[in-house]
Amino acid sequence: MISLSIIIVNYRSWNRLDACLKSIAAQGMVDIEVIVVDNHSDDGQAQQFISMNPQVRFILQDTNAGFAQACNRGAKEAKGSWFLFLNPDTILQTNTLLPLLNRVADEPSWKLIGIRQLNDQGKDTHPHGLFLKWWNVWAPMRSLERLMKGKQFSKQYLSTAPIAYPDWISGAFVLIRKTDFDILGGWDERFWMYCEDMDLSKRAADMGLLRVMYNELVCTHSHGGSSRINHQTKAITKSAVIQSTFMYINKHFKGPGRTLAELILLVETMLTLLVGYPFSKTKRLMIKQLLQQSS
Repeated sequence: MISLSIIIVNYRSWNRLDACLKSIAAQGMVDIEVIVVDNHSDDGQAQQFISMNPQVRFILQDTNAGFAQACNRGAKEAKGSWFLFLNPDTILQTNTLLPLLNRVADEPSWKLIGIRQLNDQGKDTHPHGLFLKWWNVWAPMRSLERLMKGKQFSKQYLSTAPIAYPDWISGAFVLIRKTDFDILGGWDERFWMYCEDMDLSKRAADMGLLRVMYNELVCTHSHGGSSRINHQTKAITKSAVIQSTFMYINKHFKGPGRTLAELILLVETMLTLLVGYPFSKTKRLMIKQLLQQSS
């Protein structure tokens, strides 16, 4: 019987994926399955990689429909009672999964679970955040909100306390029971990339489902392994951040609050792109990308 299904979405991250899969194999667990959904990497490497990893189930998509869609595709094929959505640029420390599953089995109130994440230099990536509100769309206001809410909402506390309760947790590592995943209706596929994790957590919060950082366990996350390949890819993914933020606002905000939030985000985006235009190729490509998609 499979207790855990690990679902990984890949896009041209073969070297990092290889390290990730090796760290999973090193866990020494036999009652797990690993499913890799490749989002149409189309770089000629998939078949060779598949032959090298016969223990892994690969789903090769003929299009890149985004992170959320690929996660749902993997979940449909999964047989475990627990789902772990894991980025390909993560590496699990030895003896991570079994202690994690043992602990969450004793915590029925924990519904979406993350663990501490460090980058390649050992610095905390803070894989969590505050829900967006109309008045904190501008990032400095979220810092002010943390100060107003107190120590338990500081980035440092949420990343280092043995157990912490953020608003939302990063999609790079999300453990969830299959039953709770079904209750939530999976990931919202309208989010192509980014904000889908905040949206999943927000829907969980609205249903009274607890989001937890279990920081006694740690993994390495080489953030941006698939999204920073070159200027063009960076422009596409950074544009997706902006588009997904607008989508989140449109989905979860109502009335004047929605209008104000959209206005604040629009002004902030325009100023950032225009100021950076002369100095940043990525920002010039972002402007082109956003104008093409809005026309």
